[in-house]
Amino acid sequence: MSSTTQAIDTNCMTLTRFVLAEQRKVSDATGELTTLLNAICTAVKAVSSAVRKAGIAKLLVPFFFLY
Repeated sequence: MSSTTQAIDTNCMTLTRFVLAEQRKVSDATGELTTLLNAICTAVKAVSSAVRKAGIAKLLVPFFFLY
């Protein structure tokens, strides 16, 4: 079995890069939306990490006992 490797794109457009680039296009932007979107992005990453570590079943078990 042979393995094929693909080059990793190190210059990809991340959500943060995209939001900052779009903010630069608007001359009177305050940065509040950028801050909010970056906070949401960070929260999603934290939840994703917790799910990967615990597994979705272990993460949801405490919520089933509330009802």
